[in-house]
Amino acid sequence: MYSGPNQRDVPLANLLAGGVGGLCSLVVGQPLDTVKVKLQTMSPAICKNTGCRSYPYTGGLDCFIKTVKSEGFLSLFRGMSGLAVFALPRFALMFYANSVGRNMLQNQDDLQRTYTVPQILLGGVLSQLLIGPTLVSPMERVKVMLQTDPHSYPGQIACIKHIIKTEGLAGLSKGSFLTLCRDVPSFCTFFLTYEKLRSLLTKEDSEPLDLFQTAGIGGLAGMLAWSVAIPADGLKSRYQAATGQSSALELLRSLRSEGGLLQLYRGAGVVLLRAGPVSAATFVGYEWTIRAIGGS
Repeated sequence: MYSGPNQRDVPLANLLAGGVGGLCSLVVGQPLDTVKVKLQTMSPAICKNTGCRSYPYTGGLDCFIKTVKSEGFLSLFRGMSGLAVFALPRFALMFYANSVGRNMLQNQDDLQRTYTVPQILLGGVLSQLLIGPTLVSPMERVKVMLQTDPHSYPGQIACIKHIIKTEGLAGLSKGSFLTLCRDVPSFCTFFLTYEKLRSLLTKEDSEPLDLFQTAGIGGLAGMLAWSVAIPADGLKSRYQAATGQSSALELLRSLRSEGGLLQLYRGAGVVLLRAGPVSAATFVGYEWTIRAIGGS
């Protein structure tokens, strides 16, 4: 019978388990993330005679093949070393803040292992308010620029120096608001889907979920979360890839000449294909670390 504190409610346990989950997700998802960003930010070539537009990639598979042929397989992992530095604190703090948010609405005498919808949503919001502007946005600004214009910067440090030189320190936080617009509703969906499916599969005094169950509901949670995030993510990538003083509103207006708002769904297939295994890896890493600490 279950007794004692549940490690899933302990913020410090979530700090460690979240970091492990973040590293697992990074290794699994980086190649497809590179393809996703290239599709989101590609610009059409316009024929002077006919006015027809042609894009450098016809889809995710075409982008993958052309990237490997022209830049090498390891180019799919471009920007990963810097992401690794941030992935651990990002996911660690995200799961930490998520647990703090849940605990704020939890009865301290309640030892149940399920959470209410308000608990989950508050945890999801707090998990992003802390890390979005401080970690995620600067990290993704550098990543997007390296992925979309790899020949202009010999590495991440050079890219950071270029941003600071041309745009000031504020350039590193470019896209922070759009990052929050993407991540707050997305991660609320992420945690809500996972926790509710987990509670349906977990019975009192039953064995913990096995590897395939955890991966399955984690993957589904990730796909639903990214379904919510795709438009804001597409706009964010375009905005962060742009140099100078362009605004998000100007980018939205420019979409009219490229086919409308549906252009924000470029690479949606790659996004959802990536979301399943990445989120599965995140929750497998998280849950197994919690168990190693002593949770259930």
